[in-house]
Amino acid sequence: MVNRLFNRLLLGLVLVTLFALYAHENWMWQTWRLDQLPSSSFSAIDDRPEGGKSVAQLIQKDNSQVLSCDIVNAYQWPFCELALSLSPNDEGIDLRRFDTLKLRIESSGPEDSHQLRVFLRNFNPVYSKDQESTTLKPHEVVFDPSHETAEVSFKLSQFMVASWWVQEHPMPVAHLGPELDRVVSLSVVTGGNVRPGRHEIKLKGIELSGRWISSANFRLIIIFVWLFAIVMYLLNSWLQSSRELEQSDQLRHELRIANEILESRVEERTRALATSNARLIDTLQNLEGARNELVQSEKNAALGTLVSGIAHELNTPIGNALLVGSTLSDITKKLHAATNTGLTKRALNEFFEDALKGTEILIQNLERSATLIASFKQLSADQHSGQRREFNLKAVLEETVLAMAPRLKHTHHQLVLEVDDDIEMNSYPGPLSQVIMNFINNSILHAFEGIDAGTMRLCAHRTSESQVTIRFEDNGLGISASVLRRIFEPFFTTKLGKGGSGLGMHLAYNVVTQAFGGKIDIQSEPQRGTTIILDLPLVAPNSESIKAKLAVPKDVLDDYYRFLNGRKIGEVTYFGGEHSRRDVIELALFLRAIQASLPNTGIELIAVDNYSQGIEKLREGLITALATTAWKNDLQAFLGELVISEPIIRDGQTIVGIYTRPNNSVALACKDIKDFQTMRIASNSDWSVDWQTLQNLGALHCVDVKTWRQMVYMVSGGEVDVVLAPFPNNDDLCIEYDGCRLIPIPGLVVSLHGSRHFGVSRNELGKKIADTVFPALVQLVDNGSVTVAMRECGFINDTVKEWTVLQQEELIAPSSN
Repeated sequence: MVNRLFNRLLLGLVLVTLFALYAHENWMWQTWRLDQLPSSSFSAIDDRPEGGKSVAQLIQKDNSQVLSCDIVNAYQWPFCELALSLSPNDEGIDLRRFDTLKLRIESSGPEDSHQLRVFLRNFNPVYSKDQESTTLKPHEVVFDPSHETAEVSFKLSQFMVASWWVQEHPMPVAHLGPELDRVVSLSVVTGGNVRPGRHEIKLKGIELSGRWISSANFRLIIIFVWLFAIVMYLLNSWLQSSRELEQSDQLRHELRIANEILESRVEERTRALATSNARLIDTLQNLEGARNELVQSEKNAALGTLVSGIAHELNTPIGNALLVGSTLSDITKKLHAATNTGLTKRALNEFFEDALKGTEILIQNLERSATLIASFKQLSADQHSGQRREFNLKAVLEETVLAMAPRLKHTHHQLVLEVDDDIEMNSYPGPLSQVIMNFINNSILHAFEGIDAGTMRLCAHRTSESQVTIRFEDNGLGISASVLRRIFEPFFTTKLGKGGSGLGMHLAYNVVTQAFGGKIDIQSEPQRGTTIILDLPLVAPNSESIKAKLAVPKDVLDDYYRFLNGRKIGEVTYFGGEHSRRDVIELALFLRAIQASLPNTGIELIAVDNYSQGIEKLREGLITALATTAWKNDLQAFLGELVISEPIIRDGQTIVGIYTRPNNSVALACKDIKDFQTMRIASNSDWSVDWQTLQNLGALHCVDVKTWRQMVYMVSGGEVDVVLAPFPNNDDLCIEYDGCRLIPIPGLVVSLHGSRHFGVSRNELGKKIADTVFPALVQLVDNGSVTVAMRECGFINDTVKEWTVLQQEELIAPSSN
C-alpha cells in the first residue's frame, strides 16, 4: 500500500515538474517598456562637446523619438546619439532579471548599409563618479539595421564591455566583466566609421522581457523538490526494509520452532514403531524425508515475483502427495491398532502392498514438484541477474512457457512449442525469456482481443553454424501499417491504461540488437495475424560498457554539428563547406578513427569553454581525450599526466591570414610589420603560440578574447582591427560567419611555429586510444589523408603560397617542440 502511494506521488511529481518546466519556458514571462517609465527622459547628444561639428536634434513624432543628425567629419570619431536616461540620479535600474532587449527602430543614412551601436551604461561607485557620464561602464552591441526587421532583439548576454573604455579606465579584475545591476542610460549611437551626411534614427519603442524566476533559481527549486522527494523515498524504503527484516526474523523463528516440534514428533513415532518392523521404520523415514523435501520445495517457490505462478502448477502434485500421505497415515494407524488385537500375515501383506503403491505415487508427484521448482528457480535467477551463460535454447523456452502457463490457463488460447533439441547458446537467457514473455503477453492483450480461442506458435531452428532463428507467430487480429511503423518507439502503445506500457517492444528491440547482436523483424497485416522473427548469433558479442568522454570547445562543437548537417561521420567524403575549419575537421577525423579502431566503445562529446579548460579536465581525469589538437608546448607541460600523439599538424604547416572588416581602409593599407604593430588585434592568451607570435611581432594592442565567435563580432563591429585566422576554401578567401564578413589583408600572411597534437589521459581507456587510435591517425597523416582534408577546408591553401610572410627572422625566435 505504501509503495503504491509513493508511486502515485512520484508520478504526480513528474507531471508537476513537466508542467512547471513548460510553464516556465512558455508562460512565466514579464515585459517592461523602458521608454514609458515615469523617470525616463530622451535627449540628443552629438560630438560638439568633444570639438566636433556634428549637429543632433530630437523630435517627438507619432509617439516616436526621432533623432535627426548631420554628421560632419571634423572630429576623429564623429557621432550622434539618441540617449534614454532611466533615472534622474545614479541609482539606475537592475536589468539582470531580464533576458532580451527589443527595439522597434528605423534608421536611414547616406548609405543603405550602415551600422548602429546600442549602449547600456552602468554605474558602480568603484569606477564611476557622480554626474560624469564618461565613467559609466558602456556595454555595447553593434548591428546593421538594413539587415534586420523593424523590430530587432538582443540577448542581454550579447552586450559586452567596450574594450576601448576598459583600456582608458583601469579597474579591479573583479569588475572587468559585464555589469547590468545599475543601468543609468540606454543609447543608440551611429557606427564607429560613420559616413558624413544626414542620418535619421526613429525609435518607436524599447521593451525588456524576461522570466519571473531566473532559470538558475528555477532549476534550484526543481532540484530541491526532487532531493526532498528522494530523501523521503529513501526513508520510506529504509522503514519498509526494516519491517520486512523483522517479519523475516519472525518467520525464521516460527519455522525453527515448527521444525523442532516436528522432529520431536518424528522421534516419538519412530520409537513407538521400532519394535514392530524394520521395513516399516524405513518406510516412515522415507515418508518423512519426502515431507521435508516438500517443505523445502515450497520454501524455494517464494523466489521472485516471476515465479508466483508456481503455486498454480504445484496444486495437482502436492494435492496428490498429501492425499497419499494421509492414506499412509490411516493404514499405519490401522496396522498399529492390529498389533494390539492380533497382527495377521494377510493384514501385514496388505499394508506392504498399499505402502509401496502409495510411496510410488508419492515419489512421482514429488519429482514433478521438484522439476517445476528447479525450472522456476533457474528462470528467476536468469531474469534477476541478466548474466551471460551457456544454455540449451529449448530448455529456456520450455521454462518460459511454463512460467506463462497460469496466464494461459485463464484463457482458451493455445501455445505450441517447436524447438530443436540441440541448439546450445552462449548468451543471456534471462533477457531472452523476458522478450518471449513480452511477445506472449502482447498476443493475449492485443492480438486476441475479442477472440475466444487463438493459437500461438513458438519455433526455433539453426540457420547456420553460428546463427539461430526464433519465430513467434499468432493468428490474431494483426497490426495496421500505421502502428507497425511505430511499434519499436518507446512509450507507444494502443492499450495505455489497459495493461500496456509502450516499452515492451522498444526494450525487446534494444536487447535483440545490442545485447544479443541480432536482428528483429515483424510481419503483420490486419486480420492475418503477426509473425516476429529473431535472427540471433549462437554466441552473443562481447560489449564494452566504458564510454570515452571527449572534450570539445563549444564553438567548435556547434560548427561540427552544422558541418555534419544530419550526416553520419562515416558518410562524409568532402571536408569543405561553410562551417568547415581545422578544428572541426580534426574532430571529425578523430571520431572516425575511434569508430574504426574501437567500434564497441561509446562516445560522449563534452563541451568546454576553451582549450585550457579542456586540458585541465583531462589532467583531472574528468575526460578521456581532447577531440581537437593543441599546441605541443601547451601539452608538454603536463607530459607526465597525459599521452601525446605524433604531430597531426606539422611545424611550418600553420599559415594564417590577417583578417579585417571590408570597410577598414587603415588595416587594408597594411604593407609591412610596422603598420601591423599599430593595429588593435583580437587573440586568445590561452592559444600560447598565437599569443607569443604576436608578442614576437611587437604588436602593441592585443585584446584577449576567449572565443572565436566573439573575435569575429569584435572585428566586424570595429572594436578591433584584425584577427589571425586560417584561410577558408573559397575563391575570394573571405570568412562568412554568423552574418559577419571578414576579408584578408592581401599579400600578407603570418606563420605560427609549432606542431599540433592530440592528447589523452593515462587511464585504461586513454591508453587504449593511444595504442589503437593514435597509430590510425599517424597513418592518415603519412598517406596524405589529413593533408587532403586540411586543403579541402582551406587550412592548407595553395592560393597564398607566394604571399609575403610578415614576420622576419630577426624579430622572432622559433618555438621549441
